[in-house]
Amino acid sequence: MYTKQYPGPNTDVEEALARVCTGPHQTRPLGAKPDDPIKPSAILEIILRSIKGELPEDQAVSDAQMGAFFAAMTIRKGFPKKTQWSEAEIAAFDKYRPDLERLMPPEIRFIMQPELGHTDTNPDETVVVKALEKILRGGHLNYDETRQMGKAILNGDVKGALKGAALIGQRMNLESYDEVRGYLDATFGPNQVRNVSVESLTHFGQPFDGATRYFRPTLFVAVVRAALGEPTVLHGVDEMPPKSGITEEKILQALGARTDLFLDEAAGLIEDPEVGFAYVSQREYAPGAYGVRELRVHIKKRPPWAATEKAQQLFTAAGENYMVIGYYHVGYETPLLQLIWERGFRAGLVVKGEEGTSHYALRLGNPSTEERQAINYSQGFRRVGERREDFSLDIDPSEFGFDYEKNPRVETVSPETFASAGMEALSGQKGQIYDRLVLNTAMTDYLLGICSDPHEAIERTKEAIDSGRALAHLKAYIAKSRP
Repeated sequence: MYTKQYPGPNTDVEEALARVCTGPHQTRPLGAKPDDPIKPSAILEIILRSIKGELPEDQAVSDAQMGAFFAAMTIRKGFPKKTQWSEAEIAAFDKYRPDLERLMPPEIRFIMQPELGHTDTNPDETVVVKALEKILRGGHLNYDETRQMGKAILNGDVKGALKGAALIGQRMNLESYDEVRGYLDATFGPNQVRNVSVESLTHFGQPFDGATRYFRPTLFVAVVRAALGEPTVLHGVDEMPPKSGITEEKILQALGARTDLFLDEAAGLIEDPEVGFAYVSQREYAPGAYGVRELRVHIKKRPPWAATEKAQQLFTAAGENYMVIGYYHVGYETPLLQLIWERGFRAGLVVKGEEGTSHYALRLGNPSTEERQAINYSQGFRRVGERREDFSLDIDPSEFGFDYEKNPRVETVSPETFASAGMEALSGQKGQIYDRLVLNTAMTDYLLGICSDPHEAIERTKEAIDSGRALAHLKAYIAKSRP
């Protein structure tokens, strides 16, 4: 778990944030209907009571919550009429404005009225305030401005209200491509990428918040690919709020492997022919980003780097480099693929998989249409010379012999259960976990262009598992990762 830096969060304000901290077409004004359970006057009363110290610490409204809420209200002044302020919101602010102006700290008053300006207390806050002067008016930042602001938020001395306002504001304004790039490089820049002595390398980027419904096969897919001579790197965290699901780090801990590898240690395991893969925790490669995990709880919505952190490149191979990313929110697939392309990868693949991962469900369901992307929708490119060849398709498991009436789940969701199920599948035990490893490994290598025929990819994946080679690679990793 993370160390608490903020009081609260207040649950009523959380509900309000869920409604107002969204885009120009999704925001739901507070009190728009007479029977609306969330009254804007009640939210302002709670905030004022918290400022006065009248609420216990676990019910208090944090600075980050206030920053996010008032930033959302300011930005919504420029939204379409349907998502602008309701009459109830206008009346509530008119009623409580004298108290808000009297009791609120300077940074909150600035967020409410950016035209007033704000006197910063340190260089990091200067960067964030300058960015907020654009964000709060619905504007966008360029790449350098975004990267500087991201670094200040992740590693600097910045008040929680300003952090919450900046991050929510950028999400509400819908990040531009330059902003997406800026957030990615603020966390871990291209100049920090390390060379590894392997001919090819694949990065897998999954949601850091983990799995709560379906088996998470990423680690075991990496193991099988290593046995097939395809080195792989994984990255993530032990636990990410508010979902706090099962992550690769938790599974590795359950297996007895080390999860605090430095980058050079991970590189050594990737280069080791008996291992061929590695996991790196965000604690090691981006401690600033890891240190602000609690902020995600208080701003309610995912911060902009929740999408870009999946596209992090930690290493580069001498030969071919590949990247695979899972996503859920439609619209991010295009900038993610562009990031992969611009960084020179041989092929890139983004998948709308289970729980926002790149993992294929064992049943397709309704195929994708022009209006809707199905689970198992896959989009990517292959680099042919300097030419980009794009593709998009649904992966239907039934076409490859995986016939399931429903997409199966595991009975118990825990690191120990996932670790045990993965080991059993690598030991050759047939069933849904085995099938998931085969399908995901084979389809990934086929779509990346590593294997030219999907059926051949399936057969070679089965051989790598059934022969025991994949299990041997996992056991070698567990042993060699230890001190």
